[in-house]
Amino acid sequence: MNKRDFQAFVAKTLDELRLYAEIHADKSISGEIEFRWLRKDCEWVVGKEDIIKEIVRLIFVSEDLIYPCCDLNIMELTNEGNLRIEGWIANFEPRKFQNGWSGRPGPFIYCVYEKFINPSLDTESESFKSKLIELGLIKRQN
Repeated sequence: MNKRDFQAFVAKTLDELRLYAEIHADKSISGEIEFRWLRKDCEWVVGKEDIIKEIVRLIFVSEDLIYPCCDLNIMELTNEGNLRIEGWIANFEPRKFQNGWSGRPGPFIYCVYEKFINPSLDTESESFKSKLIELGLIKRQN
C-alpha cells in the first residue's frame, strides 16, 4: 500500500473511531479528535489532518513495511467536547498491509476505556454486537 492510500485509510479509521465512540457513549460527539501515543513524553495532537500525519509517521515505514498492530483507545471526552484517543503500537515487525488482529483490513484495533461507555448500554448483547458488525467496526466471530 502506498503512503497516500495509507493516509486515506487512516482518515477512514478516524471516522470509524468517532462512530465507535458515539455508539459506546450513546450520543453524538461533535468536537475535535485529540490523539497521543501512550508514552509519557507525548503531547496531544489536535485535528484530523495532524493526527493522520502523526499516525502515518510511526506506523507507515514504506509501501511494504507497515506496523501490523496498533491499538486505538477511546479514553474520554474533554470539557470542550473533544474526543481523546491514545495509540499504542504492538511489538511486531513491520510487514505488508494485511488483515490485522481484529480480522479487519489494516493494523488498527478499536478499543474503548470502560469508563467511557454509557452504563445503560448492554455492550455484550447480540443486538449491540450486531450493530457494530453491520457498520464494519468489528468482524463477525465464527
